[in-house]
Amino acid sequence: MSNATYRNHQHYIDEGWSNEPKETFKSLLNILKKRIGEDCSSVLDVGCAAGELLGFLSTEFKECELVGVDVTQSLLDVGSRLLPEAQFTRASALELPASLFEKFDLVTSIGCMSIFNELEINAYWDNLYRVTKPGGLIVVLSPLNEFGVDAMIRHRKRPDGSPGSWETGWNIFSRETIEELVADLGARLELQRFQIPFDIPRREDPIRTWTMQTQYRDLQLTNGLKIMIDHYFMIVHKPQK
Repeated sequence: MSNATYRNHQHYIDEGWSNEPKETFKSLLNILKKRIGEDCSSVLDVGCAAGELLGFLSTEFKECELVGVDVTQSLLDVGSRLLPEAQFTRASALELPASLFEKFDLVTSIGCMSIFNELEINAYWDNLYRVTKPGGLIVVLSPLNEFGVDAMIRHRKRPDGSPGSWETGWNIFSRETIEELVADLGARLELQRFQIPFDIPRREDPIRTWTMQTQYRDLQLTNGLKIMIDHYFMIVHKPQK
């Protein structure tokens, strides 16, 4: 499983930033307004892609230090061009630079947790915790399983009928597993389910999500892996020392 990688990022480069804020960004902002208000002087976005979330937050938190890290240099190059006031650094969420430790009031990681497998998830959360100031806030958005099941998923697409490389990106951990990880760090996990408010059509890339109607939900997210996806915001306050 460690040989699988995440390659499904080209659309961030091809499409650039959205004309309107993403619904996940709007929901995140509502969470932040309730918990930190406007009191945020530094933000780190882990797995920042082309910096779109940082650009959105820059309009809400004035004179805030903005830092993004990602493993893909071509994405960081786009972010640097579109948001020159931010600092973009190439780094893995599993090995963040020590220079970032305990530096940020807010640490976000949107849509990245599902890339990591059972051997990596502890390091992922350890690193998020390390870069957060005491008293700071961590917000992660990712699919979770509410039935007490951890699922490690690999996939490969077959463009034109030919098999591509094996990839990861849709691992789904149980709520209990993440609660235990956060408790071991000395904090408590708060969950808030994200519900997309409108229909998303199926697109050419079968791995990108779309909505369908089910017995239980009118707007259930799914994708070409034939899994149902329920995203949750994972909210963690790092205690003061």
